[in-house]
Amino acid sequence: MRLRAPPLCAGCLLPVVGCLLSMTPPHTQSRLPPIDRSLRQAIRAEQVRMLLGHASVVTVLATGFACLLAYYAASHVPPEQVHLWLALKVLVTLPRIAHAEWFRRHKVAPDRRTLKMVTGLLLLDGLAWGLAGIMLIPLHDQQNATFISACLMGVASVATFTLHAHWVANLAYCVPMIVPAALHLMSRQDAFGYVGGSALLLFLSVLMLVSRRAHRNIGEMLWRRFLMDRVVADKEEALRQSERQHAIKSQFVATMSHELRTPLHGILGVTRLLLEDHPGPQSKDRLGLVLRSGEHLLSIINHILDFSRIDAGHLTIESQPFDLDALLEDVVNLTAINAQARQLTLKGHLQLPKPCWVLGDAPRVRQVILNLVGNAIKFTEKGGIDLRAFRHPESGLIVVQVRDTGVGIAPDDLRAIFDPYRQAGNAVGMAVGGTGLGLTISREISRAMGGDITCTSAVGQGSTFEFSAYLPPTESPQSNPNLRRTLNKPGLFNDAGHSEMPSGPLQGTILLAEDNDVNALIVQSQLEQLGLEVIHAHNGQQALSRLTDATQARPDLVLMDCQMPVMDGFEATRRLRQHEALNRLPRLPVVALTASAMAEDNARCLSAGMDAHLPKPFEDADLVRLLSSYLQRAQGAATT
Repeated sequence: MRLRAPPLCAGCLLPVVGCLLSMTPPHTQSRLPPIDRSLRQAIRAEQVRMLLGHASVVTVLATGFACLLAYYAASHVPPEQVHLWLALKVLVTLPRIAHAEWFRRHKVAPDRRTLKMVTGLLLLDGLAWGLAGIMLIPLHDQQNATFISACLMGVASVATFTLHAHWVANLAYCVPMIVPAALHLMSRQDAFGYVGGSALLLFLSVLMLVSRRAHRNIGEMLWRRFLMDRVVADKEEALRQSERQHAIKSQFVATMSHELRTPLHGILGVTRLLLEDHPGPQSKDRLGLVLRSGEHLLSIINHILDFSRIDAGHLTIESQPFDLDALLEDVVNLTAINAQARQLTLKGHLQLPKPCWVLGDAPRVRQVILNLVGNAIKFTEKGGIDLRAFRHPESGLIVVQVRDTGVGIAPDDLRAIFDPYRQAGNAVGMAVGGTGLGLTISREISRAMGGDITCTSAVGQGSTFEFSAYLPPTESPQSNPNLRRTLNKPGLFNDAGHSEMPSGPLQGTILLAEDNDVNALIVQSQLEQLGLEVIHAHNGQQALSRLTDATQARPDLVLMDCQMPVMDGFEATRRLRQHEALNRLPRLPVVALTASAMAEDNARCLSAGMDAHLPKPFEDADLVRLLSSYLQRAQGAATT
């Protein structure tokens, strides 16, 4: 007796399929945060690109497999049926290939309409495969029916792998492919048909479950990728905005520095000239007040420039030999005058060898010590200041301690004492001048030298600032000829920590290119007092004409302003160097005299062919130190 399985219909299996499709393992139910429309469109577009990425190749291979399947089925079902199915299969395949190739060549941005087109073409192709489950499966032949069903399952499996980017597209392709074959098998109404059809539907359910899980995973992956791209783009835009703002700020600082230094150079220069005329006591006091006010304004400008360099990461520390003991003694002697004016004592306890030759940046060390001692004098009403210097026995760092008996600093304010624009006087109710940048700059300088600045203080008892820096010992330049030649370069320091001064009066002819009449008057007066002959040019064109005139003697040195009408100093210097190279003339020293004091300005001057850069306003000693080396070198070349 032949057993028959209980009758099953497709309607009984649909709830089971729907239940399986609605069930997703917990780890796949990753709920993404709400996303905006643009991000959702980007995810959809990328999913469409993944669907169409290899669509042409896969479709051609699938069509080839359909031909093989038709060849196999032709011996088991009527050939007319096979030929009709194969023709339909090829017919629906061509639009898929054409659409994929058009998309690949035109590189259009996929949208919702593109997704609908892809899904519709997949549905037609799936229906063509579904017809194979009806037209190619012989119900009377279980072996061949099983083989054709297995082939359809294989095609659906490969399709799920290639269409996993979008669950709906895979659903549109696989469901019409498997369901007709399952229903066709069930139409046998026997155990083989029911079991085979149910197996196909169960297989389809598992495929859709896997496809849905892959769809969610890919969606989450794309969401994270696009979100990361957006974060990176936002950061890059913020960086570009920051760089633009920093460039604007740097340009503003450079411009304001130049515009402030230009009139300040005139004010300080004219004031010094008037003081040299031996005015009366009252006029001398008033002129001294003007001079001190101008120098204070200059120190504020220099602080702002230093802080701008630090903020931009352009703080540079030189490494040249200098006598640290002589430098500290000079600072003590210089600041002792201010201390005595406030009836304070200033004592120096230098536990250093004499001389104490070290490698470092002497101007920066001097700047830090002057700032610490100056602050101690400013905030001390009675008592005194002690300056102690020694080399730490363990770390090898140079340590300079500045201790005062002043008002002290409260603990809450002590933590912010090194913050920019923070004035210590505000913590103790004192009105003080300045920018509040001195300690900030000093700390950054000390850290750039491998040390630091710390402070201990008690209100009403005083404060102690400790400056440390890595200043390795070195030999005296007098004992090293090569080092001595290095120190003889303009602007470097001798054993007193200052630039070398020339012995005897200077001689020579200077061409001064300066468009500002006040600044020209001051510099010309300074040069004539040094015994130099001065030729004045009002712009770069006049200076270049004078320098390239073969009928006139060449000067020994050129002082070139950078920003002038008609032709600026940069262009004039470049053309001068070209003229020298063309006519094989010796190089004429050109020193930039400019109110621009940024590091970039110095580099621009050197790249234009200038030999040195002296920012305005400058003191007589600064000008003499720079000119003496070049004039001596120019005179020596002339005699040879």
